[in-house]
This record gives sequence, structure tokens and C-alpha cells, in this order.
Amino acid sequence: MSISVIVLGDQESIVRQIEGYQGELIVTRVCSDIAEAIAACLTAIADVLLVADAEQVPPMEQIDELIAQGTAVVYMLDSYVDINPLPDVLQLPADITMSDLEQRITATVQSLKRPDSLPAKANHDLADPASRNQGKIVCFWSAPGSPGRSTIALNFAVEAAAAGQAVVLLDADTYAASISIQLGLMDESASVAQICRIVDSGSTDIGRLNAACSLVQVGDATIRVGTGIPRSSRWPEVRASALRRATTVFRNHYDLVVLDVAPHIAMDEQLSFDTQAPQRNAVTVEMLRCADEVFMVVKSDSIGIPRALRAIDELEESQVGLQPKIIFNRVSASSSGRTPKRRLIEAWDRFGPMHDVVGFMPNDSAVCSASVLAGSPLLEIAPKSSLRTEIRSLAGIKSTDLPKKRVSRRFSKSA
Repeated sequence: MSISVIVLGDQESIVRQIEGYQGELIVTRVCSDIAEAIAACLTAIADVLLVADAEQVPPMEQIDELIAQGTAVVYMLDSYVDINPLPDVLQLPADITMSDLEQRITATVQSLKRPDSLPAKANHDLADPASRNQGKIVCFWSAPGSPGRSTIALNFAVEAAAAGQAVVLLDADTYAASISIQLGLMDESASVAQICRIVDSGSTDIGRLNAACSLVQVGDATIRVGTGIPRSSRWPEVRASALRRATTVFRNHYDLVVLDVAPHIAMDEQLSFDTQAPQRNAVTVEMLRCADEVFMVVKSDSIGIPRALRAIDELEESQVGLQPKIIFNRVSASSSGRTPKRRLIEAWDRFGPMHDVVGFMPNDSAVCSASVLAGSPLLEIAPKSSLRTEIRSLAGIKSTDLPKKRVSRRFSKSA
């Protein structure tokens, strides 16, 4: 199997070594300009872009574009140790032997061509073995219609933190971010946008990512919160691949990463463009893909359930293999009839897909309204509420009757 390589950088020695080795690697073009190299890769569909000049490293957006089409990106630099490690890029020392170079590049190319290969899993050996995959990524998703997804996601994160876990909560809703409002944080800086800019700069330093988030005290615990964009028009600032990389870094340093995402998953922007188009819904799709567990919040009435069924059909058509767990929210006799839980189970068994129902959240609108008004989670505003009890159960926390003492909270940006 021959592997076509485009070399970026004026490094004749590398080209001579590859050609002299007479292995599977074939240099098809040598480019001295980033734009020329990217265009050559996109038009010629090269297998590998080999970056041989530290001053010619392409920006992250272009690297993502290449990897998305199946072109492996390799850094082979004299000063490679000064380049921040990227989880999707194969980084090799300039003095590597040709046999090792061919073996590593071949393995990377083959991994990209596997149907089940995700960019987030590429080059995983660069991560710290002691901290790799220590945490868990939980994503909260729903159909359109405000079923209460953000409320459950926020309080799920709070309860996990109160139980002693290290938690980071990311508001990745590119349509209507609300986590900052529910916590009383008037943050116009948009932490998720800052996080994406940090990753796009080539950095995966956990200290910088932590500093972009707000540290929020809830009860006796704290959670780190990545606030969402305050205006939906700013959605291009939140790039899917950058946020996915950041989420992976957070998972390596936290027990739990909670994601609140937008409901829309249609990837049809390319229909309106002749070239590769920006994808507003790519953040939701990417977060669903990288999550270890996906909860779908369903509003339990005659409008919310049909919407959820259509959304699941769309999810199964576009994202094969995802198995969201169903949470019925705002459960009450007025919306579902007498014995609402039994009615919902019967309706779901009859019309719904084969997905597990893991929670029934009671309709406690008064408590939720008070929580938003106070900018406080249920742990502080209504510690004995039935809604909080159900969310604790969903998080796998045993219920207690001891209320948390209300404390004065402080919000800060910390490194």
C-alpha cells in the first residue's frame, strides 16, 4: 500500500530520506507555503501532510479540515518539543529512523480510514498515562421546546460536586445558553469561546483552561463552570473540534464533565454553499459523539413526547450507535393523566424506541422559578424538594434528609 505524502517546508533532507528509503511513503509534492499545501491536500486527497518547518505549522481550523477528510497530519520538527501537543496530530522527532517513521505514519493513516475512528481517539499515546480517561463525560440533550434540559444538567453537576466529585460544567448550547443565568453569573466573556481560542492556539494546558472558567461555590462544594455564549450570533466562536479537545483534557483532570448542548443536530449547512461551510450544529453532534453517557430530557406531555420521538429518529439516522437514556421531565397528573409514571411508560413502550427510561422528574415549577430568581441551584434553594431527590438519584447519590445550610457564594476566575 503506497501512502502519498505532501511535505510542507523547505527540508530537502527529509524528502531525500523518504525517497531513498524506497518504502511505502511517496512524496508527491513539496510546498513552501501553508495555503499551497492545504490546497494540494484538499484537491489531491493526499494521505499525509508532513509539516517539516516549525514556522509553517497550519492553524487548527485547517488541521481539522484535513483530518475530517481523512488526511493525516504529521509534525516532524527539529524543535518539536516546543510545539504544544495536539491529540489529533502525530508528532515525531526529526531524527526518527525511516522504518519507525513509515510504521507510525502507516498506523495513523489506517486509523483514520476506519469507519469507527474518531479524531478524538487519534494519537492518544500523547496523553499522560497516569491521568488518561480518569473521568467521565455526561451529555444532556433534548428535542426543541425547552423541556428543562439545562436545569437538570446544572443540578446534576451540583449534586455530583456535593457528593465529593471534581466537576466541570460546560454550557455548549449555541442557540440559547442559560447556565450562567441560572447561577446568577452575568458573564459576557463566554468561557466556552475562550476555551476554544486557547485550544486553537495549540495549547492543551489545563491551567489555562481552568482559568477561562468560573469557580462557583455551591453549598460546601465548588464546581468549575464554562459559561456559554451570551448571544446566539456568536456561535462561530465555539468550534466543535476545539471544544471536543478541551472536553477530553478536562476529563483527564476531573471526575465528571457535564455538557449542556443545543437540541439541533441537522448538518445541512453545506447545502447552501459551494465550499466547506461552517456547521452551527456541529458542537452538539461532536459532544454527543464524545460523551460516555447521553441523557435525553423529554417533556412529558402530548407535545414533548412526539417531538422527542422525531428527534431520536433523526439522531439514529445521522449518528448510528448512540443510545441516549430517557429522562421524563415535568411529570404530573395534569399533563399525563392519573398515575403519570405508568401512563408514560405505557406510551413509551408503545410508540417509543428501545431506549432505557432512567428518570421521572416531578413538575415543580414553583421551586424551579424560585431557583432561577435566586440564581441558586436546588441544593441551596430547596434542599428537600422532590425534584432534587430525583436528580440525586439520577446521579447515583443516596438521598438524605439533611438540608444544606445556605451560604454566601463567591464567583471567581481561578487558574
